[in-house]
Amino acid sequence: MATWYTCPAESDLLALIEHEWTSLHLDAPAVTLQPGTGQVIATVPTIAFADAAVRDHAAVLLGAQVEIRATPSRFTWSWGDGDSTTTDDPGAAYPNATITHAYGRALDSATVILETLWSGQWRVAGGAWADFDTTIATVSPGIDLEVLHPRAHLVEGPLT
Repeated sequence: MATWYTCPAESDLLALIEHEWTSLHLDAPAVTLQPGTGQVIATVPTIAFADAAVRDHAAVLLGAQVEIRATPSRFTWSWGDGDSTTTDDPGAAYPNATITHAYGRALDSATVILETLWSGQWRVAGGAWADFDTTIATVSPGIDLEVLHPRAHLVEGPLT
């Protein structure tokens, strides 16, 4: 009989599952801006949306098959002009746009950054899903924009 070995307690497994969650390295969601030219017009709404796909992770902890599911739950868009938008909506492409931002004036440069907050769930051996008490944040790479002035210019001659 081995006296040096003890079976791990349920609390040991739960601690490892929590550690697996907090040390999980999630890829930030892909961000798309419309128009996607790197130039936008001040006062005209710029459309933004992100990939809101659920991320799955599997691990074997203390011999148990553990599944972890990360779901994007909050999106904070920093527009690069001092304004930001926080929502639980990842946005959508034109013509169904739900996240837009209109710059108030021309800017030489503005960098749009998305911070995504992920909520998570876990289960052991295909059992019932349980929620984590903590969240994970990711930051998408910034997208640089030039914000152009919306002024019309008069020109001489016919416009043919």
